[in-house]
Amino acid sequence: MSGENDLFGLARDLAERLGCPITIEDPDTVVVAHAGDHAGADRTRVETILNRQVPRQVRQALERAGVFERLRTSDDVVVVEVAELDMLPRAVIAVRAHGELLGSIWAVTDAAPDAGQRAALRAAAPAVAQHLRAARRESDEARRARAQQLDRLLAGGEAAVREAARAALPEQLVVVAIRGRSPDLLERTASALTLHLNAVVPRSVSAVRDDVLYGVLGASSARRILTDFVERVAGRSDFVAGIGDPVPAHDLARSAATAAEVASVLVRGAGGARVAELPEVFADVLVERVRGFLVTYAQASPLTTLERHDAEHGTELASTVDAYLAAAGSVAQAAGVLRVHPNTVRNRLRRALACGVDPDDPATRLALMAHLAARQAG
Repeated sequence: MSGENDLFGLARDLAERLGCPITIEDPDTVVVAHAGDHAGADRTRVETILNRQVPRQVRQALERAGVFERLRTSDDVVVVEVAELDMLPRAVIAVRAHGELLGSIWAVTDAAPDAGQRAALRAAAPAVAQHLRAARRESDEARRARAQQLDRLLAGGEAAVREAARAALPEQLVVVAIRGRSPDLLERTASALTLHLNAVVPRSVSAVRDDVLYGVLGASSARRILTDFVERVAGRSDFVAGIGDPVPAHDLARSAATAAEVASVLVRGAGGARVAELPEVFADVLVERVRGFLVTYAQASPLTTLERHDAEHGTELASTVDAYLAAAGSVAQAAGVLRVHPNTVRNRLRRALACGVDPDDPATRLALMAHLAARQAG
């Protein structure tokens, strides 16, 4: 995009004038342009350039040191020397337009910046602001185009087939769904994640929809790419990724639904996994579906029937049936758990049967166990 190219040109000019490496970043520390020799760069700069965003632990340290607060409130050059970080000093200046923080310019210096370097940073800020605004407009347009492209693919059918052909996507595809463990996490880092995913998998389409980053990519390499993406780039435990069913383009809607469900249970902590396909979390997805069904139809459940009877008559049918099912139908084991006589368990099971709930009926037993499991998961 022309805005980005102009920013890289400005970064190169500024790196030459200051005699040190430069990065231009947006307010979320996503790198939008960079220039300068990497030979003498520290590890933080190398990781920042490779991942297109300042590493999470570095961002946290800078936040603790008050660097971002100073950028939000000051137009002067900020000298960054953080003892807990093993990195060279930085000279940073905020980039604003009409009072809005658009980003910042970071110069890797060997020591505190001299007067000439400070003046060059101040002089560069207005020009960078102008180009950041232009790049943002182009980025917004590109984001809308990607979102529309993703919508056509995820709709499935002939529209998806045509779109996949235009994007030169492989024949066998999967949809992946990436979610942050906290609600605002994806919003803060969506740009960096999208940029990285598109760079690593050029023959892919990705965009954010409903607080989920969806991607459509080749089925053969999806697991490897997503594992690396979540482990190395997305902040380890901060993100999870669900992988949908491998399908041809016309069936991408089904793959998207599966990916979304897998990501949903991973966010809830299923198995402690960060990347998974449906077979790995099948039971969790099934229970999650049951939970959704019970939101509407819980009053018709046999477990609710028993609990209603207990409330009205002071009985303990629901807990007895729960213990009986957990003991795989053993009256003796259930009695031991409940600390009652086995005949008490038998009598309660007969009363449950009189209420129309037979825990020995396979379908009823499944319904009871599913409701109990959904309640425990909730």
